[in-house]
Amino acid sequence: MNIYIIIAFIICGGTILANRIRELPHWLAVVLYTAGVALFVVGMIVRQKAGN
Repeated sequence: MNIYIIIAFIICGGTILANRIRELPHWLAVVLYTAGVALFVVGMIVRQKAGN
């Protein structure tokens, strides 16, 4: 796993955890999930181009 995928898991997992503890504003949750998914996709592309 590369650093982008690890950061994506941390962002998405942290968002879920924070939302369970205290409800986040919807716009913030959408921004965080979008950033996490974008980082995950970038990480997959980087891994594919690296040939792993």
